Amino acid sequence: MILQLENVHYRYPSKHHPVYAVRGITCCFETGKIYAVMGKSGCGKTTLLSLLGGLMLPSEGQVLVEGEATAALDCNRLRREKISLIYQNFNLFPLLTVEENVTYPLLIRKQKKAEAKATVRRCLESVGITPPQFDRLPATLSGGEQQRVAIARTLASGNPIVLADEPTGNLDSANTQNIVEILRDLAHQENRCVIIVTHDHAVGEIADINMEMVDGQFLAESPRPEEPKAGYPLFNQFGIE
Repeated sequence: MILQLENVHYRYPSKHHPVYAVRGITCCFETGKIYAVMGKSGCGKTTLLSLLGGLMLPSEGQVLVEGEATAALDCNRLRREKISLIYQNFNLFPLLTVEENVTYPLLIRKQKKAEAKATVRRCLESVGITPPQFDRLPATLSGGEQQRVAIARTLASGNPIVLADEPTGNLDSANTQNIVEILRDLAHQENRCVIIVTHDHAVGEIADINMEMVDGQFLAESPRPEEPKAGYPLFNQFGIE
C-alpha cells in the first residue's frame, strides 16, 4: 500500500468545543487504482485530502506514505517528490505561460532544461494541449484547457500519488468527461494512485473504488460492479464486515 491512514482524527479548535472533521479513519490506498471520495459538503472530504497531502497533520493517529508517517517527513519535499495536487481552481501561475507552468516543478528538482522541455511538451500533448497553446497565458485558455494543463503538470512530475479536489467542479459536461478519462488513465496506464474528492457522479462512475464519507467517517468501500465484492476489511473499525 502506498498510502495508509491509521486511526486518523482531525479536530479544528473552537472557542467552545473542538470540531471533529475526521473521526478515526483507517484505510489503505494502492497504485493503479482511482478512488472517488464522495459526500455532502462539510462531511470532512477536503480535510481528509489535506491530511493525505501533508498540508495538515492528524490530531491523532498517523498518515503513512510508503510506510513513513507524514509527521516525521519534510512535507514540502513530500509534495515535490511523491504527491501531486490538482485543484478545482487549477492553481496555475497567471504570469507564466502554459509550458512554463508545467516546467516549473521540474526546474525546482534541478532537471536539465532540455530534458524538462521534452517531458513537458510530451505531457501537454498527451492531454490535448497543442503546440500553438504552449506560449499562451492561462487566462487565455478555457476552464477545461486550464485543468488539462494542471494535469499535465502532474504527469510531468512523475509523482506516484495524485490528489484531486473537485477537479471537475468548474467544468461543463463535455470537459468533465475529458478530465475524468485523463484521471482514469493516470491510474490505469501510468500506475498512479489517484484519489478524487468530488460531488460529481461522473467521477464515481469511472472510479475503481467509491468511498462515501459522512460526519468525518467512511460508511463503506464500494467497488465497481464488475469487481468481486469480497468484504471491506479496511473499514472494520466501524464494525463493517
